[in-house]
Amino acid sequence: MRTAAGWLAFLALLTAGAAALRCGPLAITAIAGLGIAAHAAMGVRARTALLSAGPVLFFAAMLMALQWMSGAVDIRLPLRSVSVFLCSTAAFRALPWPALIAGLDARSRWYVPVMFLLFVRHFAAVLTGEVRRAYHARSLCVTVNFRRGGFRSLVWVTAAVFRRAADRAERFYAAQSLYGEPQ
Repeated sequence: MRTAAGWLAFLALLTAGAAALRCGPLAITAIAGLGIAAHAAMGVRARTALLSAGPVLFFAAMLMALQWMSGAVDIRLPLRSVSVFLCSTAAFRALPWPALIAGLDARSRWYVPVMFLLFVRHFAAVLTGEVRRAYHARSLCVTVNFRRGGFRSLVWVTAAVFRRAADRAERFYAAQSLYGEPQ
């Protein structure tokens, strides 16, 4: 029963995220509310959800600022970005991973897409952990952001996060190239 509910939630959230691409501002806001409600129903803490949505919210704010500077503000694109992010991450959490992996055969046509999704899930978790460690280490060294060197240290730790992500991606590519291409 739990597996069926997970699949149903997954499909409903993906459908809502896709519908956000075609709707008006009021419906898009309702879909974003659905994504927030889905995260809350799954027991995701508000702080965790806000931290994971931070980059998308920043992107939406910068998009609105650029639109405002050009003189043509259209709220739909930033709202779509946020609502698709909320629905897709909730759908990814609702997906019943153990049941999906248990019934998977290496000769199936779904093997490669499922393995890709598992890789994305794992790589996102690894990068999230690295980001948390880097910013936590910075917060232990720099206690006040608005004094001398505070902003510079934030820039340096952000650059280090991007460098670590690039290093991990290069190592993964090297490992895949040593393994060879699948037949």
